[in-house]
Amino acid sequence: MSYTAHEAQAALAPQFDAYSKAIEGSDWDTVATFYHPNGVIVQKGKEAFYGKDAIKAELLKFSEATGRSTSSFSNQKYEGAGDYLIITADFSSETEKAGTVKGKFVQIWKKEGDRHLIYHDEFEVNP
Repeated sequence: MSYTAHEAQAALAPQFDAYSKAIEGSDWDTVATFYHPNGVIVQKGKEAFYGKDAIKAELLKFSEATGRSTSSFSNQKYEGAGDYLIITADFSSETEKAGTVKGKFVQIWKKEGDRHLIYHDEFEVNP
């Protein structure tokens, strides 16, 4: 099955919004439920973390360094095929401790049961 951009957005946007709200609320237990058991988070060119526990620990560490944050997204593009939905976007996060953090990301969500979970989460921060 191939998705049109509209179909991919309709399927993924509600899940992505719920994931984003959990991050802004610092609800790391809920955030971890959005990741696939074999998920990976990659800071492009720097490091990667495999599995829900390692991802949760890294997100918590990042949150401790930056404080609470509010993010906005632009240039969002949705696509998908088969069991996969993909979102790419630019982000801008206003943080308590680190000021404004900007960059871009790509997330690949894989169908697992009756929902999609983040299988690959890659981001880079602008210098």
